[in-house]
Amino acid sequence: MKKISRIAVLALALAAVVFFGMKYLGRGPGGADGGEAAAGTGSGQDAESEAAIPVRVTELKRGDLPLRLTVTAETVARERATVKSEVGGVVTGVLHREGGRVVAGEPVVRLESRDIELALRQAEANRLEKYSNFLSQYNLLVAGADAHADAMGEKKKRYEEALKQFKKGRITKEEMEKTEELLLAGMIENGTLQDEVKRCVSGLTASEVALERARLDLERTVIRAPFSGTVSALKVSVGERLPAGSEVFGIVNLASVFLRAFVLETEIGKVRAGQRARIRFISDPGRPLFGRVTALSPEIDRETRTGTVFIAFDNPGDVRSGLNAEADIEYETVRDVLKIPRQSMLVRSNRTLVFTVENDTALWKYMEIGAGNDEEIEVRSGELQAGDRVVIEGQLTLAHQARVKVIE
Repeated sequence: MKKISRIAVLALALAAVVFFGMKYLGRGPGGADGGEAAAGTGSGQDAESEAAIPVRVTELKRGDLPLRLTVTAETVARERATVKSEVGGVVTGVLHREGGRVVAGEPVVRLESRDIELALRQAEANRLEKYSNFLSQYNLLVAGADAHADAMGEKKKRYEEALKQFKKGRITKEEMEKTEELLLAGMIENGTLQDEVKRCVSGLTASEVALERARLDLERTVIRAPFSGTVSALKVSVGERLPAGSEVFGIVNLASVFLRAFVLETEIGKVRAGQRARIRFISDPGRPLFGRVTALSPEIDRETRTGTVFIAFDNPGDVRSGLNAEADIEYETVRDVLKIPRQSMLVRSNRTLVFTVENDTALWKYMEIGAGNDEEIEVRSGELQAGDRVVIEGQLTLAHQARVKVIE
């Protein structure tokens, strides 16, 4: 038994020697592990040569920095109307439909006019009749005009003297009115106001008014554009009978569109007429327009606590009324400062920094920032200076002294 135990112990010892010997030999220069180490060294050198990170840069410059106040806004057309019919009638023609461009005074809808034409002819006949009566009475009314000339002169003198006394407060209003009545009666007798009297006596004035009204009604059977613009809504159809006062069509002048912006009462003090504004529409945010503040409302809305600011801009032709927008009002400009693109700025360990590129190497540089807008920000102090190349794309994964490759 002892002999068997000894043989087992020797076998185990021999196996251990063989195992550790093979392991030692495998780590030698010609072993498998040594080859892998060599291969790993080679691939590490290749990775290092390919480790340059692509970045985009911009050159820092000094310049003016506009400070902007961003507010919500909407477009409103100053010239906008719903046109109504002033006379009743049947629609016989629609000359422009929705989206049609019209100029001021251009016909849009026509109404049937036969009844009104008949009324016009009747008014013309009545006017001729009254005019004949007027002529027949003319000679009777002018007779004896010369006999009253002297009396008329005396009444004029009395009136002029009474007017002087009234201005000085020496006679009452009733006395002045009595003098005026005497003068008017004399003018009628003398023939000075005979034309007016004759027309009233013969009914000519009323007939002329009726004739003019009939002509106006005939003109109103053609419903025209009140100003140049675009038909926004057509509310009638051919063959439809309209009573007077019916809505016929809507019209909007896009050239009169302006921006109505809403500014919090805590910031309304920053806004002044004449300030420049950048406008971005929600429907087309990639195409900003520019305008200027023209006026501020004198009131603050009690519910929203905002003041209304009016901004004028040139409409390229496709900005509709009622669009939602954002307006960036430039309320102040900081002059001649070193500024960086806001997109280049990073915060690490509660410190603000950017990466610059020197000799294909990224270097972080800390700084203190000041005022800014949504695009740029002021550099108040730090290691940056004009002419530095600052990384604006690819900086999120950079480390200090990382190798980079600048791309266009």
